[in-house]
Amino acid sequence: PFYKRDLLCRTVQNRRVDLITIGPEGTATSGYKVRPGGVSGPRRVVFITARVHPGESPASYMCHGLVEFLLSSDPQAILLRKHVTFLIVPMINPDGVFNGNYRCAITGNDLNRQWDTPSAWCHTENYHIKEMMQMLGSDPSLSLDFVIDMHAHSTSMNAFCFVNLDDDLTKMQRELHFLRLLDANCKMFSLATSRICCDPSKGGTGRRSLPEVLGEHTHCYTLEVSFFCYQTQGQRPTAFTQQGYMEIGKQCALSFMEYYKITR
Repeated sequence: PFYKRDLLCRTVQNRRVDLITIGPEGTATSGYKVRPGGVSGPRRVVFITARVHPGESPASYMCHGLVEFLLSSDPQAILLRKHVTFLIVPMINPDGVFNGNYRCAITGNDLNRQWDTPSAWCHTENYHIKEMMQMLGSDPSLSLDFVIDMHAHSTSMNAFCFVNLDDDLTKMQRELHFLRLLDANCKMFSLATSRICCDPSKGGTGRRSLPEVLGEHTHCYTLEVSFFCYQTQGQRPTAFTQQGYMEIGKQCALSFMEYYKITR
């Protein structure tokens, strides 16, 4: 099958943190290894996470839209699965969600500030996800191209990204290439309001910490979406719906089709 659900780890309160693998027939995760798909060159891997902040429920709808499209019988989804393996952690912080927290885990920690040195007990979700990413990144049969962490934003409009700053202009252009494709494909996503950010307050986030261990090849983004609305140029704001959030996830998948130039 092209779909597999694994137990990545258990939380402090013993809840499951699931890992979903979607890819070519025969793709599986075993011992944190994605089996190569038999095509020339390393297997392309995209890693998606969501709901590190439990109150940001729109992130779950974006992730849902992505997964629903990838599992569909749409010809483009079938092609994408053939060429790219998607590893998805749809809910990093189930303890926080269950207990009604807005931002923190049951231990009182903001898990999106713990990626530098996560504790195997206190930040077990971060610890196991980071360990897996490092193993994927060091496997020569794989190419971990993207790590995208899905969030929701309470004060901004549109969907947009936080992007890491790089002094090398060529690298910076590569970092923005996928976002340009998403901006062209999805009217709810805005490249113009995306933020190239090295704010010290964002230290410890996945976007800032993971490139230090994964290397410059892996693009790490925080994908945000407004709780409220999106606004296209010259138009009045439009309130988001659940379907709108899911459409952003679908358009992310279609933008990967263009990024990898998949045609057959």
